[in-house]
Amino acid sequence: MCKRVVAVGLVGGLVAAGIWVLLHRGPAAAPPAGTIAYSAPDFRDVLVARADGSGAHRLTSAPGPQFDPSFSPDGSLIAYRDSRHGINRDDEIWVMDRDGGRARNLTRDGANDWSPAWSPDGRTIAFASTRSGSLELWTMASDGSNPRRLSRSPAEYPSWSPDGSRIAFSLVTAGAVQIGIVGRDGRGERTLTPITANSELPAWSPDGSLIAFSRGFEGRRTIWTMKPDGTHAHRITEPGSDDVAPAWSPDGRYIVFSHRRRLMIMRADGSGTRSLGLAGSLPAWTR
Repeated sequence: MCKRVVAVGLVGGLVAAGIWVLLHRGPAAAPPAGTIAYSAPDFRDVLVARADGSGAHRLTSAPGPQFDPSFSPDGSLIAYRDSRHGINRDDEIWVMDRDGGRARNLTRDGANDWSPAWSPDGRTIAFASTRSGSLELWTMASDGSNPRRLSRSPAEYPSWSPDGSRIAFSLVTAGAVQIGIVGRDGRGERTLTPITANSELPAWSPDGSLIAFSRGFEGRRTIWTMKPDGTHAHRITEPGSDDVAPAWSPDGRYIVFSHRRRLMIMRADGSGTRSLGLAGSLPAWTR
């Protein structure tokens, strides 16, 4: 899963607040606010846009793949995967300012490191790494120091609980991918989803009550939500629509996701789906 991306159709300003109200009849809610970072379809760059789809622009421009963006809790920094030597060839985790400035390497390791995720207090970054010889979940301080192996299961794409006590992740097995969960101290690791259903890319809701994730096999994936104990799994996008990589709005009212390599937005219950007019995947959302 770590190798997928989308295509960049930068169509800014297609959906302004007035159009939002027209498309969502009934009591008018304010349009989503904030900034969305996302990966270009070819994984070549990290881009950002406003939550209404306008103002899209690239933050990275060096030759080679750079993707997997993750905002720090205060939105001032973006961690991302740098694969300029080639994907799965000395992948590194870099961090840059929100405007793309001051990019610097955090990992500096010959192994492959990717899918960074900031802890809610901003002090720690969880990530996937092969530095022990196999794919596992690791953590490090936000400056790249003190790397520590967290799980001994093949894991990637971590997502922190809002209280910082647990981490959900994609558990990569020989069969279907599953959603796993582990304490920030590495204890209590277990699987939340059945082996019979391919489930990946978890995203914890801001209030901690739900985990959104993708379920299904490539070409026929949908977005689901479940409680953090794995119960009450519920599909919220249409069957066979190929929807992946959900990310919550900071207020928990909306989810952005990728539908056939284009960014879509919907309410948290799956209603009101619309296109942002942007080609991309692996989105992250900040205020």
